[in-house]
Amino acid sequence: MGYLAVLVGIFLIYLPYLILFVLLLITAGILYLLLLPFALLIRKLRRTRPRPSQDSSWILTPPDRQPTDQILLPRRHNAAPQ
Repeated sequence: MGYLAVLVGIFLIYLPYLILFVLLLITAGILYLLLLPFALLIRKLRRTRPRPSQDSSWILTPPDRQPTDQILLPRRHNAAPQ
């Protein structure tokens, strides 16, 4: 009976904290449900922002460099020099 009395006593001591914890969880859930439409609206507005048009006219312009310019490719670090 002593163990049962200790368990009931500890439960009664921590009962206000348990009630507070449950109330905070319920409040957080209610706030989440209330703010969910606004979060979805903001997400939708951020995704549907008009993107700047891609101007591809630079492809058709003549190159600024001479044809004799060489494009140097990077060597691997472990490759021996040739």
